[in-house]
Amino acid sequence: MAPALAALDARLSDAGRAVLLCSGGKDRTPLDGARALVTRDVEALVFLGVDLPTDLREVRGIQHLPCVSAGRTDRTGFIVSAGLDLGRAGKLIAAYLGQLGHRCMGVVAKAHSVLGAQVVEALRNNALEGSSLEVLNVGDEPVAEGILRWRTLPNSPTAAICLSDATALAVMHACACHGIDVPGRLSVIGFGDTPLARCVSPTLTSVRIPARAAGIAAAEYLLARFAGRVSELAELPVKLAIRGSTGPPTRSR
Repeated sequence: MAPALAALDARLSDAGRAVLLCSGGKDRTPLDGARALVTRDVEALVFLGVDLPTDLREVRGIQHLPCVSAGRTDRTGFIVSAGLDLGRAGKLIAAYLGQLGHRCMGVVAKAHSVLGAQVVEALRNNALEGSSLEVLNVGDEPVAEGILRWRTLPNSPTAAICLSDATALAVMHACACHGIDVPGRLSVIGFGDTPLARCVSPTLTSVRIPARAAGIAAAEYLLARFAGRVSELAELPVKLAIRGSTGPPTRSR
Protein backbone atom coordinates (compact mmCIF):
# COMPACT_ATOMS: atom_id res chain seq x y z
CA MET A 1 0.00 0.00 0.00
CA ALA A 2 3.03 2.29 -0.30
CA PRO A 3 1.61 4.11 -3.38
CA ALA A 4 -1.63 4.75 -1.48
CA LEU A 5 0.27 6.21 1.46
CA ALA A 6 2.40 8.40 -0.80
CA ALA A 7 -0.65 9.75 -2.65
CA LEU A 8 -2.54 10.33 0.61
CA ASP A 9 0.38 12.18 2.16
CA ALA A 10 0.98 14.34 -0.93
CA ARG A 11 -2.67 15.41 -1.24
CA LEU A 12 -3.07 16.19 2.45
CA SER A 13 0.26 18.04 2.51
CA ASP A 14 -0.90 20.19 -0.42
CA ALA A 15 -3.93 21.10 1.70
CA GLY A 16 -1.76 22.03 4.68
CA ARG A 17 -2.42 18.83 6.63
CA ALA A 18 0.19 16.58 8.22
CA VAL A 19 0.15 12.78 8.35
CA LEU A 20 1.16 10.96 11.54
CA LEU A 21 2.13 7.33 10.93
CA CYS A 22 1.59 4.45 13.30
CA SER A 23 2.86 1.10 12.05
CA GLY A 24 1.69 -2.25 13.36
CA GLY A 25 3.21 -5.66 13.80
CA LYS A 26 2.82 -8.93 15.68
CA ASP A 27 2.81 -7.19 19.06
CA ARG A 28 0.82 -4.09 18.06
CA THR A 29 -2.64 -4.43 16.63
CA PRO A 30 -4.51 -1.83 14.54
CA LEU A 31 -6.70 -1.25 17.59
CA ASP A 32 -3.60 -0.44 19.67
CA GLY A 33 -2.48 1.98 16.96
CA ALA A 34 -5.88 3.65 16.83
CA ARG A 35 -5.88 4.15 20.60
CA ALA A 36 -2.38 5.65 20.48
CA LEU A 37 -3.27 8.05 17.67
CA VAL A 38 -6.49 9.20 19.33
CA THR A 39 -4.48 10.23 22.40
CA ARG A 40 -2.40 12.46 20.08
CA ASP A 41 -5.55 14.44 19.21
CA VAL A 42 -5.55 13.48 15.53
CA GLU A 43 -8.40 14.78 13.37
CA ALA A 44 -9.03 11.54 11.47
CA LEU A 45 -7.87 7.94 11.13
CA VAL A 46 -6.85 6.21 7.91
CA PHE A 47 -6.30 2.45 7.79
CA LEU A 48 -3.87 1.23 5.13
CA GLY A 49 -3.38 -2.48 4.50
CA VAL A 50 -4.54 -3.64 7.93
CA ASP A 51 -7.46 -5.59 9.32
CA LEU A 52 -10.13 -3.21 10.50
CA PRO A 53 -10.74 -3.50 14.27
CA THR A 54 -14.26 -4.78 14.90
CA ASP A 55 -14.32 -3.09 18.32
CA LEU A 56 -13.01 0.28 17.12
CA ARG A 57 -16.19 1.97 18.30
CA GLU A 58 -15.15 1.23 21.87
CA VAL A 59 -12.07 3.44 21.66
CA ARG A 60 -12.62 6.50 23.79
CA GLY A 61 -12.97 9.67 21.72
CA ILE A 62 -13.26 7.86 18.38
CA GLN A 63 -16.90 8.64 17.64
CA HIS A 64 -16.29 12.20 16.42
CA LEU A 65 -13.39 11.27 14.09
CA PRO A 66 -13.75 10.52 10.38
CA CYS A 67 -12.37 7.02 9.74
CA VAL A 68 -11.53 5.74 6.26
CA SER A 69 -9.94 2.55 4.96
CA ALA A 70 -7.90 2.29 1.78
CA GLY A 71 -7.59 -1.46 1.77
CA ARG A 72 -10.68 -3.24 3.02
CA THR A 73 -14.40 -2.63 3.28
CA ASP A 74 -15.62 -2.38 6.86
CA ARG A 75 -18.47 -4.78 7.60
CA THR A 76 -19.66 -2.85 10.66
CA GLY A 77 -20.47 0.31 8.72
CA PHE A 78 -18.34 2.46 11.02
CA ILE A 79 -15.37 3.00 8.71
CA VAL A 80 -15.84 4.45 5.22
CA SER A 81 -14.03 2.65 2.39
CA ALA A 82 -11.91 4.68 -0.02
CA GLY A 83 -13.40 2.53 -2.76
CA LEU A 84 -10.77 -0.21 -2.72
CA ASP A 85 -11.55 -3.63 -1.24
CA LEU A 86 -8.58 -5.92 -1.80
CA GLY A 87 -10.74 -8.92 -1.04
CA ARG A 88 -12.27 -8.39 -4.50
CA ALA A 89 -8.94 -9.44 -5.99
CA GLY A 90 -9.45 -12.92 -4.60
CA LYS A 91 -12.86 -13.10 -6.27
CA LEU A 92 -11.35 -12.15 -9.63
CA ILE A 93 -8.59 -14.74 -9.28
CA ALA A 94 -11.00 -17.49 -8.22
CA ALA A 95 -13.28 -16.80 -11.20
CA TYR A 96 -10.39 -16.67 -13.69
CA LEU A 97 -8.67 -19.83 -12.47
CA GLY A 98 -12.00 -21.63 -12.28
CA GLN A 99 -12.68 -20.81 -15.93
CA LEU A 100 -9.27 -22.18 -16.87
CA GLY A 101 -10.05 -25.43 -15.06
CA HIS A 102 -7.89 -25.10 -11.95
CA ARG A 103 -9.28 -26.85 -8.89
CA CYS A 104 -6.11 -27.02 -6.77
CA MET A 105 -4.65 -23.63 -5.89
CA GLY A 106 -1.86 -22.34 -3.67
CA VAL A 107 -1.24 -18.94 -2.10
CA VAL A 108 2.32 -17.70 -1.47
CA ALA A 109 2.46 -14.88 1.07
CA LYS A 110 4.41 -13.57 4.02
CA ALA A 111 3.33 -14.96 7.37
CA HIS A 112 0.77 -12.75 9.17
CA SER A 113 0.02 -10.89 5.92
CA VAL A 114 -3.33 -9.09 6.12
CA LEU A 115 -3.55 -9.02 2.33
CA GLY A 116 -2.79 -12.74 2.26
CA ALA A 117 -5.59 -13.43 4.73
CA GLN A 118 -8.04 -11.37 2.63
CA VAL A 119 -7.14 -13.16 -0.60
CA VAL A 120 -7.24 -16.60 1.02
CA GLU A 121 -10.67 -15.84 2.48
CA ALA A 122 -11.99 -14.61 -0.86
CA LEU A 123 -10.56 -17.62 -2.71
CA ARG A 124 -12.17 -20.03 -0.27
CA ASN A 125 -15.51 -18.24 -0.48
CA ASN A 126 -15.54 -18.03 -4.28
CA ALA A 127 -13.69 -21.10 -5.54
CA LEU A 128 -15.72 -23.78 -7.28
CA GLU A 129 -17.07 -26.60 -5.16
CA GLY A 130 -14.48 -29.31 -4.57
CA SER A 131 -11.49 -26.97 -5.00
CA SER A 132 -8.54 -27.20 -2.62
CA LEU A 133 -6.26 -24.46 -1.34
CA GLU A 134 -2.74 -24.63 0.09
CA VAL A 135 -0.90 -21.72 1.76
CA LEU A 136 2.89 -21.29 1.66
CA ASN A 137 4.10 -18.75 4.22
CA VAL A 138 7.28 -17.18 2.89
CA GLY A 139 9.78 -16.90 5.71
CA ASP A 140 8.53 -19.97 7.52
CA GLU A 141 9.56 -21.99 4.48
CA PRO A 142 11.82 -21.05 1.53
CA VAL A 143 9.94 -20.57 -1.74
CA ALA A 144 11.76 -23.34 -3.62
CA GLU A 145 11.23 -25.89 -0.83
CA GLY A 146 7.58 -24.96 -0.55
CA ILE A 147 6.98 -25.35 -4.28
CA LEU A 148 8.69 -28.76 -4.28
CA ARG A 149 6.65 -29.83 -1.23
CA TRP A 150 3.49 -28.87 -3.11
CA ARG A 151 4.49 -31.34 -5.84
CA THR A 152 4.28 -34.23 -3.34
CA LEU A 153 0.73 -33.46 -2.21
CA PRO A 154 -2.19 -35.62 -3.41
CA ASN A 155 -3.90 -32.43 -4.60
CA SER A 156 -0.83 -30.63 -5.88
CA PRO A 157 -1.61 -26.96 -6.66
CA THR A 158 -1.75 -26.22 -10.37
CA ALA A 159 -1.76 -22.45 -9.78
CA ALA A 160 0.26 -20.26 -7.41
CA ILE A 161 -1.22 -16.94 -6.31
CA CYS A 162 1.60 -14.71 -5.04
CA LEU A 163 0.96 -11.61 -2.95
CA SER A 164 3.59 -9.55 -4.79
CA ASP A 165 5.17 -9.59 -8.22
CA ALA A 166 8.60 -10.08 -6.59
CA THR A 167 7.36 -13.24 -4.87
CA ALA A 168 5.86 -14.44 -8.14
CA LEU A 169 9.24 -14.03 -9.85
CA ALA A 170 10.86 -16.02 -7.03
CA VAL A 171 8.33 -18.80 -7.63
CA MET A 172 9.02 -18.74 -11.37
CA HIS A 173 12.76 -18.87 -10.72
CA ALA A 174 12.31 -21.87 -8.42
CA CYS A 175 10.21 -23.57 -11.11
CA ALA A 176 12.89 -22.94 -13.75
CA CYS A 177 15.58 -24.38 -11.47
CA HIS A 178 13.60 -27.57 -10.85
CA GLY A 179 12.17 -28.18 -14.30
CA ILE A 180 8.60 -27.14 -13.49
CA ASP A 181 7.09 -25.61 -16.60
CA VAL A 182 5.22 -22.31 -16.23
CA PRO A 183 2.36 -22.28 -17.08
CA GLY A 184 2.25 -25.91 -18.25
CA ARG A 185 2.62 -27.48 -14.83
CA LEU A 186 2.09 -24.43 -12.63
CA SER A 187 0.30 -21.19 -13.46
CA VAL A 188 1.66 -18.17 -11.56
CA ILE A 189 -0.19 -14.96 -10.65
CA GLY A 190 1.47 -11.89 -9.13
CA PHE A 191 0.11 -8.88 -7.30
CA GLY A 192 0.62 -5.20 -8.06
CA ASP A 193 1.24 -5.36 -11.82
CA THR A 194 4.62 -3.68 -11.42
CA PRO A 195 7.08 -3.27 -14.32
CA LEU A 196 8.60 -6.59 -13.20
CA ALA A 197 5.54 -8.35 -14.62
CA ARG A 198 6.57 -7.44 -18.17
CA CYS A 199 10.29 -8.07 -17.72
CA VAL A 200 10.17 -11.85 -17.26
CA SER A 201 9.55 -14.77 -19.59
CA PRO A 202 6.81 -15.80 -19.71
CA THR A 203 5.31 -12.44 -18.85
CA LEU A 204 3.50 -12.42 -15.53
CA THR A 205 -0.25 -12.39 -15.02
CA SER A 206 -0.78 -9.92 -12.18
CA VAL A 207 -3.50 -8.16 -10.21
CA ARG A 208 -3.58 -4.44 -10.99
CA ILE A 209 -4.44 -2.43 -7.88
CA PRO A 210 -5.36 1.29 -8.12
CA ALA A 211 -3.57 1.98 -4.83
CA ARG A 212 -2.62 5.56 -5.70
CA ALA A 213 -6.22 6.37 -6.61
CA ALA A 214 -7.34 4.88 -3.28
CA GLY A 215 -4.93 7.13 -1.39
CA ILE A 216 -6.19 10.21 -3.23
CA ALA A 217 -9.81 9.17 -2.65
CA ALA A 218 -9.15 8.77 1.08
CA ALA A 219 -7.54 12.21 1.23
CA GLU A 220 -10.39 13.87 -0.67
CA TYR A 221 -12.94 12.25 1.63
CA LEU A 222 -11.15 13.60 4.70
CA LEU A 223 -10.74 17.08 3.25
CA ALA A 224 -14.45 17.17 2.45
CA ARG A 225 -15.31 16.07 5.98
CA PHE A 226 -13.02 18.72 7.46
CA ALA A 227 -14.86 21.32 5.36
CA GLY A 228 -18.26 20.03 6.46
CA ARG A 229 -19.14 18.61 3.05
CA VAL A 230 -20.52 15.18 2.17
CA SER A 231 -18.15 13.14 0.03
CA GLU A 232 -19.23 10.24 -2.18
CA LEU A 233 -16.63 7.56 -2.81
CA ALA A 234 -16.78 5.61 -6.07
CA GLU A 235 -15.73 1.97 -6.24
CA LEU A 236 -12.21 1.57 -7.63
CA PRO A 237 -11.82 -1.34 -10.05
CA VAL A 238 -9.31 -4.10 -9.35
CA LYS A 239 -8.23 -5.70 -12.62
CA LEU A 240 -6.39 -8.85 -13.63
CA ALA A 241 -3.74 -8.27 -16.30
CA ILE A 242 -3.61 -11.65 -18.04
CA ARG A 243 -0.28 -12.63 -19.60
CA GLY A 244 1.78 -15.70 -20.38
CA SER A 245 2.33 -17.15 -16.90
CA THR A 246 -1.18 -18.61 -16.63
CA GLY A 247 -3.04 -21.24 -18.62
CA PRO A 248 -5.19 -24.37 -18.25
CA PRO A 249 -3.78 -27.09 -16.00
CA THR A 250 -2.23 -30.07 -17.77
CA ARG A 251 -3.45 -33.60 -17.15
CA SER A 252 0.02 -34.93 -16.50
CA ARG A 253 1.36 -33.68 -13.22
